[in-house]
Amino acid sequence: MEIHEMLQYLKTRLRRSPVRVDAMLRRHEEKEGVKNAQFVSFLQQSGFRKRALARHDKTKRFKKLVAIAAIWSFLIACGWIAYESAEALELF
Repeated sequence: MEIHEMLQYLKTRLRRSPVRVDAMLRRHEEKEGVKNAQFVSFLQQSGFRKRALARHDKTKRFKKLVAIAAIWSFLIACGWIAYESAEALELF
């Protein structure tokens, strides 16, 4: 049972985004409200969130490209190994 809990913990840690969700954007309960609505309005008008979200999207896109490149590299390496193994077996 402990192994299952440990694996569950690792899954949640690996899936967690490195970018934390702002308290102003988080709504767990309907009772929670924004304490300073004028400040939030100022941040929205100044484009504060837009820049941070764009950076987050760029990071996600970069990680996706790295993952795809790693997968293709692995597949090409497997193909190369299979090709060389076939050539080696042909000699015998």
